[in-house]
Amino acid sequence: MKHRITAIALLLSMAAGLLAGCGEEIGNSGTQQQEGWPVRITAVLPHADQGYWTDVGLAVAERAAELGVDAKVVNPQLNYNVPQMVELIRQQVAAQVDALIVQGIDDPDYRAALADAAAQGVQVVLVDTDLADSFDHLYVGTDNYDAGVRMGEELIRISGGEAVAAVLSGAPGYPNLDERVAGLRDAVAGCPGIEIRRLEYNDYDSLTALEKYNQILREDPDVDTLICVEGTGGQTVGQMLSTATCPLGNILVFDLSDETVMGVENGLIDGVMVQQQKEMGRIAVEEILRYLEQGAYSAKVIYTPVVFYTADQLKGGAADEHII
Repeated sequence: MKHRITAIALLLSMAAGLLAGCGEEIGNSGTQQQEGWPVRITAVLPHADQGYWTDVGLAVAERAAELGVDAKVVNPQLNYNVPQMVELIRQQVAAQVDALIVQGIDDPDYRAALADAAAQGVQVVLVDTDLADSFDHLYVGTDNYDAGVRMGEELIRISGGEAVAAVLSGAPGYPNLDERVAGLRDAVAGCPGIEIRRLEYNDYDSLTALEKYNQILREDPDVDTLICVEGTGGQTVGQMLSTATCPLGNILVFDLSDETVMGVENGLIDGVMVQQQKEMGRIAVEEILRYLEQGAYSAKVIYTPVVFYTADQLKGGAADEHII
Protein backbone atom coordinates (compact mmCIF):
# COMPACT_ATOMS: atom_id res chain seq x y z
CA MET A 1 0.00 0.00 0.00
CA LYS A 2 2.91 2.34 0.71
CA HIS A 3 4.10 2.15 -2.90
CA ARG A 4 0.59 2.74 -4.20
CA ILE A 5 0.07 5.80 -2.02
CA THR A 6 3.50 7.15 -3.00
CA ALA A 7 2.64 6.81 -6.68
CA ILE A 8 -0.67 8.55 -6.15
CA ALA A 9 0.96 11.37 -4.20
CA LEU A 10 3.50 11.87 -6.99
CA LEU A 11 0.72 12.01 -9.57
CA LEU A 12 -1.16 14.56 -7.50
CA SER A 13 1.96 16.70 -7.13
CA MET A 14 2.63 16.66 -10.87
CA ALA A 15 -0.93 17.80 -11.50
CA ALA A 16 -0.57 20.69 -9.04
CA GLY A 17 -2.98 19.12 -6.61
CA LEU A 18 -5.41 17.83 -9.21
CA LEU A 19 -5.73 14.28 -10.43
CA ALA A 20 -6.22 14.77 -14.16
CA GLY A 21 -6.25 12.48 -17.15
CA CYS A 22 -5.82 13.15 -20.84
CA GLY A 23 -9.44 12.81 -21.89
CA GLU A 24 -9.08 9.07 -22.37
CA GLU A 25 -11.49 6.46 -21.06
CA ILE A 26 -10.25 4.83 -17.86
CA GLY A 27 -11.14 1.17 -17.43
CA ASN A 28 -14.43 -0.03 -18.87
CA SER A 29 -16.76 2.26 -16.93
CA GLY A 30 -16.79 5.16 -19.36
CA THR A 31 -15.34 7.51 -16.73
CA GLN A 32 -13.25 10.31 -18.21
CA GLN A 33 -10.95 12.61 -16.29
CA GLN A 34 -10.39 15.84 -18.22
CA GLU A 35 -7.31 17.92 -17.67
CA GLY A 36 -7.75 20.47 -14.89
CA TRP A 37 -10.65 18.65 -13.23
CA PRO A 38 -10.19 17.61 -9.59
CA VAL A 39 -11.31 14.22 -8.37
CA ARG A 40 -14.61 14.65 -6.53
CA ILE A 41 -15.94 12.08 -4.08
CA THR A 42 -19.20 12.23 -2.14
CA ALA A 43 -20.03 9.91 0.74
CA VAL A 44 -23.79 9.57 1.20
CA LEU A 45 -24.02 8.10 4.69
CA PRO A 46 -27.25 7.16 6.51
CA HIS A 47 -26.70 8.78 9.89
CA ALA A 48 -24.63 11.52 11.54
CA ASP A 49 -24.50 9.49 14.73
CA GLN A 50 -21.33 10.86 16.35
CA GLY A 51 -20.25 7.26 16.32
CA TYR A 52 -19.91 4.57 13.67
CA TRP A 53 -21.02 6.49 10.58
CA THR A 54 -19.42 9.73 11.73
CA ASP A 55 -16.14 7.78 11.97
CA VAL A 56 -16.57 6.57 8.38
CA GLY A 57 -17.20 10.11 7.14
CA LEU A 58 -14.28 11.60 9.05
CA ALA A 59 -11.95 8.91 7.69
CA VAL A 60 -13.11 9.66 4.12
CA ALA A 61 -12.55 13.39 4.59
CA GLU A 62 -9.17 12.99 6.29
CA ARG A 63 -7.74 10.54 3.75
CA ALA A 64 -9.03 12.62 0.85
CA ALA A 65 -7.39 15.73 2.30
CA GLU A 66 -4.10 13.87 2.66
CA LEU A 67 -4.24 12.87 -1.00
CA GLY A 68 -5.46 16.22 -2.33
CA VAL A 69 -8.94 15.02 -3.28
CA ASP A 70 -12.19 16.97 -3.05
CA ALA A 71 -14.47 14.92 -0.77
CA LYS A 72 -17.65 15.72 1.14
CA VAL A 73 -20.10 13.83 3.34
CA VAL A 74 -23.88 14.26 3.14
CA ASN A 75 -26.61 12.70 5.30
CA PRO A 76 -30.39 12.45 4.99
CA GLN A 77 -32.43 14.75 7.22
CA LEU A 78 -34.00 11.67 8.82
CA ASN A 79 -31.69 8.87 9.92
CA TYR A 80 -31.64 5.88 7.56
CA ASN A 81 -34.34 7.44 5.39
CA VAL A 82 -33.93 5.57 2.11
CA PRO A 83 -36.00 7.89 -0.15
CA GLN A 84 -33.95 10.88 1.04
CA MET A 85 -30.72 8.97 0.43
CA VAL A 86 -31.90 8.04 -3.07
CA GLU A 87 -32.49 11.74 -3.79
CA LEU A 88 -29.03 12.65 -2.44
CA ILE A 89 -27.42 10.01 -4.67
CA ARG A 90 -29.23 11.30 -7.75
CA GLN A 91 -28.27 14.88 -6.90
CA GLN A 92 -24.61 13.95 -6.66
CA VAL A 93 -24.72 12.05 -9.95
CA ALA A 94 -26.32 15.09 -11.60
CA ALA A 95 -23.47 17.17 -10.17
CA GLN A 96 -21.07 14.82 -11.99
CA VAL A 97 -19.06 13.55 -9.06
CA ASP A 98 -16.42 10.96 -9.90
CA ALA A 99 -17.28 8.52 -7.13
CA LEU A 100 -19.85 7.73 -4.47
CA ILE A 101 -19.18 6.04 -1.14
CA VAL A 102 -22.40 4.61 0.26
CA GLN A 103 -23.85 1.84 2.39
CA GLY A 104 -25.46 -1.04 0.53
CA ILE A 105 -29.22 -1.08 1.19
CA ASP A 106 -31.47 -3.69 -0.40
CA ASP A 107 -34.19 -1.36 -1.63
CA PRO A 108 -35.26 -1.31 -5.31
CA ASP A 109 -35.18 2.48 -5.69
CA TYR A 110 -31.84 2.69 -3.91
CA ARG A 111 -30.37 -0.05 -6.09
CA ALA A 112 -31.71 1.67 -9.20
CA ALA A 113 -30.13 4.99 -8.24
CA LEU A 114 -26.74 3.35 -7.73
CA ALA A 115 -27.07 1.29 -10.92
CA ASP A 116 -27.81 4.51 -12.84
CA ALA A 117 -24.76 6.13 -11.27
CA ALA A 118 -22.52 3.23 -12.28
CA ALA A 119 -23.97 3.28 -15.80
CA GLN A 120 -23.03 6.96 -16.10
CA GLY A 121 -19.42 6.25 -15.17
CA VAL A 122 -19.55 7.14 -11.49
CA GLN A 123 -17.44 4.78 -9.39
CA VAL A 124 -19.59 3.26 -6.64
CA VAL A 125 -17.92 1.99 -3.48
CA LEU A 126 -20.13 0.24 -0.93
CA VAL A 127 -18.95 0.27 2.66
CA ASP A 128 -20.25 -1.71 5.65
CA THR A 129 -22.88 -3.56 3.58
CA ASP A 130 -22.47 -5.23 0.21
CA LEU A 131 -25.05 -5.73 -2.52
CA ALA A 132 -23.77 -8.83 -4.25
CA ASP A 133 -24.79 -9.70 -7.82
CA SER A 134 -25.79 -6.13 -8.62
CA PHE A 135 -24.32 -3.19 -10.55
CA ASP A 136 -20.55 -2.85 -10.96
CA HIS A 137 -19.02 -1.68 -7.68
CA LEU A 138 -16.33 -2.20 -5.05
CA TYR A 139 -17.15 -3.42 -1.55
CA VAL A 140 -15.00 -2.40 1.42
CA GLY A 141 -16.10 -3.59 4.83
CA THR A 142 -16.80 -6.42 7.22
CA ASP A 143 -17.38 -10.00 6.10
CA ASN A 144 -20.73 -9.90 7.85
CA TYR A 145 -21.54 -13.60 7.66
CA ASP A 146 -18.15 -14.45 9.17
CA ALA A 147 -18.69 -11.82 11.86
CA GLY A 148 -21.98 -13.50 12.75
CA VAL A 149 -20.25 -16.87 12.96
CA ARG A 150 -17.64 -15.42 15.28
CA MET A 151 -20.35 -13.90 17.46
CA GLY A 152 -21.98 -17.33 17.68
CA GLU A 153 -18.69 -18.91 18.69
CA GLU A 154 -18.24 -16.29 21.41
CA LEU A 155 -21.80 -16.93 22.59
CA ILE A 156 -21.03 -20.64 22.96
CA ARG A 157 -17.85 -19.88 24.88
CA ILE A 158 -19.25 -17.21 27.19
CA SER A 159 -22.50 -19.05 27.95
CA GLY A 160 -20.85 -22.44 28.38
CA GLY A 161 -23.08 -23.77 25.63
CA GLU A 162 -26.36 -23.05 27.44
CA ALA A 163 -28.47 -20.06 26.40
CA VAL A 164 -31.92 -18.99 25.29
CA ALA A 165 -31.17 -15.96 23.15
CA ALA A 166 -33.04 -13.10 21.55
CA VAL A 167 -31.48 -11.16 18.70
CA LEU A 168 -31.99 -7.43 18.29
CA SER A 169 -31.33 -6.12 14.77
CA GLY A 170 -31.76 -2.79 13.00
CA ALA A 171 -34.32 -3.16 10.22
CA PRO A 172 -35.31 -5.59 7.45
CA GLY A 173 -33.64 -5.06 4.07
CA TYR A 174 -30.08 -4.61 5.32
CA PRO A 175 -28.01 -7.51 3.94
CA ASN A 176 -25.20 -6.98 6.45
CA LEU A 177 -27.55 -7.60 9.38
CA ASP A 178 -29.24 -10.56 7.70
CA GLU A 179 -25.82 -12.09 7.04
CA ARG A 180 -24.77 -11.62 10.66
CA VAL A 181 -27.93 -13.33 11.89
CA ALA A 182 -27.43 -16.18 9.41
CA GLY A 183 -23.84 -16.66 10.55
CA LEU A 184 -24.89 -16.59 14.19
CA ARG A 185 -27.57 -19.22 13.61
CA ASP A 186 -25.19 -21.46 11.68
CA ALA A 187 -22.52 -21.19 14.37
CA VAL A 188 -24.83 -22.37 17.15
CA ALA A 189 -26.74 -24.93 15.07
CA GLY A 190 -24.55 -27.74 16.35
CA CYS A 191 -24.84 -26.68 19.99
CA PRO A 192 -28.05 -28.26 21.38
CA GLY A 193 -27.94 -26.15 24.53
CA ILE A 194 -28.34 -22.86 22.66
CA GLU A 195 -31.64 -21.69 21.19
CA ILE A 196 -32.16 -18.52 19.17
CA ARG A 197 -35.69 -17.89 20.38
CA ARG A 198 -36.63 -14.73 18.48
CA LEU A 199 -35.48 -11.88 16.23
CA GLU A 200 -36.69 -8.30 16.76
CA TYR A 201 -35.99 -5.01 14.94
CA ASN A 202 -35.35 -1.65 16.60
CA ASP A 203 -35.57 0.53 13.45
CA TYR A 204 -32.23 2.10 14.45
CA ASP A 205 -34.03 3.94 17.24
CA SER A 206 -33.08 3.77 20.93
CA LEU A 207 -36.63 4.10 22.27
CA THR A 208 -37.78 1.32 19.96
CA ALA A 209 -34.82 -0.81 21.07
CA LEU A 210 -35.83 -0.35 24.72
CA GLU A 211 -39.44 -1.21 23.88
CA LYS A 212 -38.32 -4.38 22.10
CA TYR A 213 -36.13 -5.33 25.06
CA ASN A 214 -39.08 -5.00 27.45
CA GLN A 215 -41.33 -6.90 25.03
CA ILE A 216 -38.84 -9.77 24.89
CA LEU A 217 -38.70 -10.04 28.69
CA ARG A 218 -42.49 -9.81 28.97
CA GLU A 219 -43.30 -12.37 26.29
CA ASP A 220 -40.34 -14.76 26.72
CA PRO A 221 -39.25 -14.92 30.37
CA ASP A 222 -37.00 -17.88 29.52
CA VAL A 223 -34.73 -15.62 27.44
CA ASP A 224 -31.47 -15.15 29.33
CA THR A 225 -29.25 -13.74 26.56
CA LEU A 226 -29.46 -10.73 24.25
CA ILE A 227 -27.37 -10.33 21.09
CA CYS A 228 -27.37 -6.94 19.35
CA VAL A 229 -26.12 -7.32 15.78
CA GLU A 230 -25.89 -3.55 15.10
CA GLY A 231 -24.79 -0.53 17.07
CA THR A 232 -28.08 1.03 18.21
CA GLY A 233 -28.99 -1.95 20.35
CA GLY A 234 -25.66 -2.00 22.14
CA GLN A 235 -25.72 1.76 22.72
CA THR A 236 -29.23 1.54 24.16
CA VAL A 237 -28.66 -1.27 26.63
CA GLY A 238 -25.30 0.16 27.66
CA GLN A 239 -26.80 3.55 28.45
CA MET A 240 -30.27 2.70 29.73
CA LEU A 241 -29.89 -0.60 31.60
CA SER A 242 -27.94 -1.75 34.61
CA THR A 243 -27.21 -5.06 36.31
CA ALA A 244 -29.66 -4.06 39.05
CA THR A 245 -32.56 -3.85 36.59
CA CYS A 246 -31.58 -6.32 33.84
CA PRO A 247 -32.27 -10.02 34.54
CA LEU A 248 -30.32 -11.30 31.54
CA GLY A 249 -27.25 -13.41 32.12
CA ASN A 250 -25.35 -12.46 28.95
CA ILE A 251 -25.37 -9.53 26.53
CA LEU A 252 -23.17 -9.42 23.42
CA VAL A 253 -23.16 -6.43 21.07
CA PHE A 254 -21.69 -5.00 17.88
CA ASP A 255 -19.68 -1.77 17.62
CA LEU A 256 -17.77 0.14 20.24
CA SER A 257 -19.12 3.44 21.55
CA ASP A 258 -19.13 5.42 24.77
CA GLU A 259 -22.44 3.78 25.65
CA THR A 260 -21.25 0.21 25.08
CA VAL A 261 -18.12 0.94 27.09
CA MET A 262 -20.42 2.18 29.88
CA GLY A 263 -22.29 -1.13 29.71
CA VAL A 264 -19.04 -3.06 29.89
CA GLU A 265 -17.78 -1.06 32.84
CA ASN A 266 -20.95 -1.60 34.87
CA GLY A 267 -20.86 -5.35 34.23
CA LEU A 268 -23.87 -5.49 31.92
CA ILE A 269 -22.22 -6.21 28.55
CA ASP A 270 -19.97 -9.29 28.27
CA GLY A 271 -18.29 -8.53 24.96
CA VAL A 272 -18.24 -6.30 21.87
CA MET A 273 -17.60 -7.15 18.23
CA VAL A 274 -15.58 -4.20 16.93
CA GLN A 275 -15.55 -3.29 13.24
CA GLN A 276 -12.92 -1.15 11.54
CA GLN A 277 -15.13 1.62 10.14
CA LYS A 278 -12.32 4.16 9.91
CA GLU A 279 -10.32 1.74 7.79
CA MET A 280 -13.34 1.32 5.51
CA GLY A 281 -13.39 5.05 4.80
CA ARG A 282 -9.66 5.32 4.23
CA ILE A 283 -9.46 2.32 1.91
CA ALA A 284 -12.49 3.49 -0.08
CA VAL A 285 -10.75 6.76 -0.95
CA GLU A 286 -7.45 5.04 -1.78
CA GLU A 287 -9.18 2.51 -4.04
CA ILE A 288 -11.09 5.20 -5.93
CA LEU A 289 -7.82 6.96 -6.70
CA ARG A 290 -6.25 3.65 -7.65
CA TYR A 291 -9.06 3.03 -10.13
CA LEU A 292 -8.84 6.48 -11.67
CA GLU A 293 -5.07 6.13 -11.99
CA GLN A 294 -4.77 2.50 -13.08
CA GLY A 295 -8.23 1.54 -14.38
CA ALA A 296 -8.84 -1.17 -11.78
CA TYR A 297 -9.34 -1.73 -8.07
CA SER A 298 -6.93 -3.95 -6.17
CA ALA A 299 -9.84 -6.38 -5.69
CA LYS A 300 -13.61 -6.36 -6.12
CA VAL A 301 -14.16 -7.16 -2.43
CA ILE A 302 -11.91 -5.92 0.36
CA TYR A 303 -12.74 -7.23 3.82
CA THR A 304 -11.74 -5.22 6.86
CA PRO A 305 -11.15 -7.19 10.07
CA VAL A 306 -13.36 -7.48 13.11
CA VAL A 307 -12.13 -8.10 16.65
CA PHE A 308 -14.18 -9.43 19.55
CA TYR A 309 -13.23 -7.83 22.85
CA THR A 310 -14.35 -9.34 26.13
CA ALA A 311 -15.28 -7.15 29.06
CA ASP A 312 -11.94 -7.93 30.72
CA GLN A 313 -10.01 -6.89 27.61
CA LEU A 314 -11.91 -3.64 27.27
CA LYS A 315 -11.45 -2.80 30.93
CA GLY A 316 -7.75 -3.45 30.45
CA GLY A 317 -7.57 -0.90 27.65
CA ALA A 318 -7.12 -3.39 24.79
CA ALA A 319 -9.38 -1.37 22.48
CA ASP A 320 -8.55 2.18 23.53
CA GLU A 321 -7.72 3.18 19.96
CA HIS A 322 -11.30 2.42 18.90
CA ILE A 323 -13.16 4.26 21.66
CA ILE A 324 -15.05 7.27 20.32
